[in-house]
Amino acid sequence: MIREFYEKINGDYEVAISRMQNDERIKKYLGFFLADESYNQLENAMNNEDCDAAFIGAHTLKGVCQNMAFTELSRVAEQITEELRSKEFDKAKETFPKVKIEYKRVIEEIKNVL
Repeated sequence: MIREFYEKINGDYEVAISRMQNDERIKKYLGFFLADESYNQLENAMNNEDCDAAFIGAHTLKGVCQNMAFTELSRVAEQITEELRSKEFDKAKETFPKVKIEYKRVIEEIKNVL
């Protein structure tokens, strides 16, 4: 079930299992991901055109996704992080919808697993 979750989100189950040792622990951390506020911080900051706050949210989201081996979400989070780091807010506005799509897909699949 957890392996299938990672396949659906274009994640890396092998990396996740090597870090967290078993599916039950992965499920525990999936629950923590649902409570993580970094995406909400990013979304609010993007809506308010606050580049610095958006960077913090994106950077935190990127790190969490890398730790969880959410490969595709991590990739787009890294892209927007670098755009915000460089103060390229217009580029970040173009990237944000991709982040939003991937984030919502991950959240939906987590809810299906839990």
